[in-house]
Amino acid sequence: MGTERRERGGERFAPVAEVLEGYLERTGLGDSLARLTAMDEWAAAVGERVSAVTRPVEVRGETLVVEVLSSAWINELSMMGELILERLNARGAGPPIGRIRFRLAETKDNLTQSSGRLHGHG
Repeated sequence: MGTERRERGGERFAPVAEVLEGYLERTGLGDSLARLTAMDEWAAAVGERVSAVTRPVEVRGETLVVEVLSSAWINELSMMGELILERLNARGAGPPIGRIRFRLAETKDNLTQSSGRLHGHG
C-alpha cells in the first residue's frame, strides 16, 4: 500500500503517518514532542559532574523540568542557567527549550536510582 490513498464508498483513506502529522501540527503537540529530545541531550550538554546530580523529568511547553540532588546544586545550576540553556539548545535538532526549571528531587535515592547513576558530589 505504501503512501497510496484509497477510496471506499466516497471516503478517502490516508496513511496514519500523514493523519498523525497533521494532528500534531494543528494541536501544537509536534513541537512539544520534538522538545523531548532535550531530555536525551541533557547529559551531553551539562557534562558528567552535573549529570550525576540531576535528572530531566519532563517538558512542559517550552520549559524543561530537571530534578536536582540538593538545594546547593539548584543554586549553582540556576546561576549557570543561561549557559546550560545555550548548550542544550545548540545540541537539539528540534524547537528550542525556552526555560529550565530546577526542582529538588523528592529523595536522593529516587534521583540516583531512576537515572541509573551513582551518587553525585556537590
